[in-house]
Amino acid sequence: MTRNSILKYILPLLLLYSLKTSAYFDPDSINFDSLRVASYVEGPHIKYYTPNKVEAFYIKYDSIKNRTKVIRKYFRYKNDTIRFNGFVGNDSSEYVIPRIIKPESGLIESNGKLAVFGDIHGQFDSMTKMLRYNNIIDKKNNWIWGDGQVVFTGDVFDRGDKVTECLWLLFKLDIQAKKVGGNVHLLLGNHEIMALLFDNRYVIEKYLHAAHAYKYHYSHFFGKHTILGKWLRARNTLIRINKLLFVHAGISPKLIEKKMSIKRINQGMRYHINNYTQLEDTTMVDLFLYSESPLWYRGYLSKTEKYARISLREVIQTLDFYKADVIIFGHTPVAKVYPFYSFKLIAMDVPIGDPKFIDQGLLIENKMYYRIFANKEKERIK
Repeated sequence: MTRNSILKYILPLLLLYSLKTSAYFDPDSINFDSLRVASYVEGPHIKYYTPNKVEAFYIKYDSIKNRTKVIRKYFRYKNDTIRFNGFVGNDSSEYVIPRIIKPESGLIESNGKLAVFGDIHGQFDSMTKMLRYNNIIDKKNNWIWGDGQVVFTGDVFDRGDKVTECLWLLFKLDIQAKKVGGNVHLLLGNHEIMALLFDNRYVIEKYLHAAHAYKYHYSHFFGKHTILGKWLRARNTLIRINKLLFVHAGISPKLIEKKMSIKRINQGMRYHINNYTQLEDTTMVDLFLYSESPLWYRGYLSKTEKYARISLREVIQTLDFYKADVIIFGHTPVAKVYPFYSFKLIAMDVPIGDPKFIDQGLLIENKMYYRIFANKEKERIK
């Protein structure tokens, strides 16, 4: 057997072991104490049923009766779009599902205002408060920011209890913004990859319970055959808006040595996500899925056993290569939106929804930088 043949069979096992999970779900292998889970309505989740038809379903759990129901409806595409209103519990939102969901360029030119938000982690209420207070959305959660750009630096998944609501809001705003010349960019973070690649270490019990009720692994809610799964796989890892470079975790010196363009990094991440159990080319797996990946690297703010903290010289090399002035990133928690290294790096991951911190984002307007909040006026940074 050749080396490539051996890698083809061994790599999936190594990947799954390294993610500390299994890609196969045995619903009887998890002993849930359902009484510990509060009542919930989870959904909608939407999966392709036929080329012209989708199944939308919710999972509804009543903790008093300790009873779980799956409630379904089916919808057909009309003029390449599906529209329906939420139909379970208090969900009256309108869902607009285009037939075509595809990746977009990672290079954007814009004259509009720019807002940036760090790791959301399922904190829907905190997220919407910041968006409303800063006139990005209205009281009904519709886009009102015109040709502005909004960037979320990844990690919508895990820890919080309204991950699905966050995803559908970003999905909707992405469509609405484009109609008036704006954009909503959700970057892939390490928790997005974990959700797609069967790693449920940080998934809260509500979602494990819902998946168990549906005889799913949590990741199956976002499989290739689902609307949200298809949309997530079309997100970018790295984007540049004008002279601003955005990434979830960072660009390590080892990655920059490869001289990969923004387009190549985005394509490479999609390749590794979509083929992770049967990669034909394994030469770049370390730089896409492990500690020095743009989704996991922490060298902008700390050192580890594997690497030192990045130097200013290395940051400048990265900026020069990507023709950018500033790198804006999340992933590593900070107490406030924080510029450092002569304003060449800006850290965004202020723990949202945590009472020890003030929820905040970043506004860039007329080449000036501001911290923005959910209940007080913006604060000038530069």
